Amino acid sequence: MWCSALGNQALRFLSGTPRIPLESWADAFGGELYSIVTKYSGSLLLQKKYKDVEPTLKIKEVDGLELVKKFSEQMESMLRRKVEAVERLVEAAEDADLNHEYNSSLEFDYYNSLLINDKDENDNYVELGDEFILEPNEHFNNLLVNTTYSDIQLPTNVYNKDPAILNGVYMSEALNPIFVDNFERDPTLTWQYFGSSTGFFRLYPGKKNRDWLCSFRHFKQLVDELQAKGVGTVSKALTESFKILREFREAGQGGLCNQAIMLITDGAVEDYEAVFEKYNWPDRRISTLADVQENVMEYLHVLSRPMVINHDHDIIWTEAYMDSALFASQAQSLLLMTTVAMPVFSKKNETRSHGILLGVVGSDVPLRELLKLAPRYKLGVHGYAFLNTNNGYILSHPDLRPLYKEGKKLKPKPNYNSVDLSEVEWEDQDEIKRVLFLTNDYFFTDISGTPFSLGVVLSRGHGEYILLGNTSVEEGLHDLLQPDLSLANEWIYCITDIDPDHRKLSQLEAVIRFLTGEEPDLECDEELVQEVLFDAVVTAPMEAYWTTLALNMSLDTEAGVEMAFLGTRAGLMRSALYVGSEKISNKKFLTQKDKESIFTMDHFPLWYRRAAEHPPGSFIYSIVSEDDSGNPSLSTEQKESLPHLASHTAPSRSLYR
Repeated sequence: MWCSALGNQALRFLSGTPRIPLESWADAFGGELYSIVTKYSGSLLLQKKYKDVEPTLKIKEVDGLELVKKFSEQMESMLRRKVEAVERLVEAAEDADLNHEYNSSLEFDYYNSLLINDKDENDNYVELGDEFILEPNEHFNNLLVNTTYSDIQLPTNVYNKDPAILNGVYMSEALNPIFVDNFERDPTLTWQYFGSSTGFFRLYPGKKNRDWLCSFRHFKQLVDELQAKGVGTVSKALTESFKILREFREAGQGGLCNQAIMLITDGAVEDYEAVFEKYNWPDRRISTLADVQENVMEYLHVLSRPMVINHDHDIIWTEAYMDSALFASQAQSLLLMTTVAMPVFSKKNETRSHGILLGVVGSDVPLRELLKLAPRYKLGVHGYAFLNTNNGYILSHPDLRPLYKEGKKLKPKPNYNSVDLSEVEWEDQDEIKRVLFLTNDYFFTDISGTPFSLGVVLSRGHGEYILLGNTSVEEGLHDLLQPDLSLANEWIYCITDIDPDHRKLSQLEAVIRFLTGEEPDLECDEELVQEVLFDAVVTAPMEAYWTTLALNMSLDTEAGVEMAFLGTRAGLMRSALYVGSEKISNKKFLTQKDKESIFTMDHFPLWYRRAAEHPPGSFIYSIVSEDDSGNPSLSTEQKESLPHLASHTAPSRSLYR
């Protein structure tokens, strides 16, 4: 066994009998390892196959500015669809209120969303808990939902039989068909909702809301753990605020609308009487929690009055915030989301002059959906896209880490949604020693109709060019249908989330059905599909090569070689086992759960990135894990590409125990 032989040499050297020069020992070790890796990875064969097809290849240069504009236009179109969905909700809510007559004695039956599908000891549904069909849906984090209905949530301090609540709930039922229609028009929509000024919240799709109760308990626990760490001098801030407000009024500056200063606090630590007597007489203050619903909402109605009279429906986009349901399941840069929201006003003639705000409608937009429109595979192995707000804060960036670990729990960092680009991309310092230097080109543009902007980064030598091979569909299809082949399932070779009949297809299945004409309605990225066909044909001989080696391996002399695999820029992977699957030391490797080792929407695999960084023909060795017995596995990677063909690489790799 080569590992044992080299180990014995090392022991003899260390013991001093005989004395082998260190250089000779290192050369022997390196030569033996190089020979085995070259043989079992099949790197020389792979290099030969790429050279054979070199005359038929075309090289397309990537125009970064054109690319970022294209991505921006696609994002603008997507976000516009979200706005249109919210606008339909606004129109439906205002029309429903216009046609609704207030009924102080209104009553109707309903289910309690905490009790749906619950049964008693006699297998009968509990009171207010009848049957309600719930199914997992990937667009809602695989939660159990009902896409036919919405549900109502009430704070604990709101009486569920209050006539204002009942009339609002009854009136807002008109939103249900709009919710459903919006989702059918755009299946990438996630949560849609209507928050009423009377205190209830209508959420689509309907779900069992036990998790909301858990969230409340978690919030209460966090509040209980809070400790005061200082006292703010609010009177100084109030004084300065009143001065600024007075200067604006006297100068005629600011918006042509109501202007106010509102401070909501859980208790006064100072006496503001002198400030209010000087700047805000007669005094208008809220002193108890009970005042909040009565007075704050009254003030909001006053402040919104000019908007109602002018029928201004401002579109509001929020800063990035955390999707806590994805803490443990996604890359940190994909955890964040934004919300688009619009106000809903009363259009009744008798209330129009009073400026009645009925509530707010909105929809969540996961940034993951936006970044699907600027995929990594179009930007090269080190390329990436990032999003900024109009305040200069990051919406999304691959180096943004909004979570930190406290014990075994992940928690959001303070101010995670107000991080500047300069905080995640540091200026290079000459005195810092680096293993690798990359030169990046930045391209930047706004996303029209939103407060967001998009940046694209291309690394020179890795994302500047795309190889286009001349491969027929028939030839490529034959090689795609091999058992050792897989495609990056998170990449969008074909759009499968629009048509319900396509949602259960893997990307490989979708590509095959598209190429065979079985699914003519599938919309596919033809350039990416062509790259996959080319890679499938060029790498096809590797399967026979690996199989022959496996059949002729000598267990006595070559034990330790476990696996060989390769990956291409188009997201294609081939693999071969040299031992039984039960003997693999790292059983998680190359599985969907081990996302660092496969092609995902967020990144190329770690082994692929490392190999792509080094010159063709070189090997990279790393200790990657331990097997069940605690023995380390040695991983080797070899990059084999045609040097002058720039960025199209096909790293191959072998795994040793």
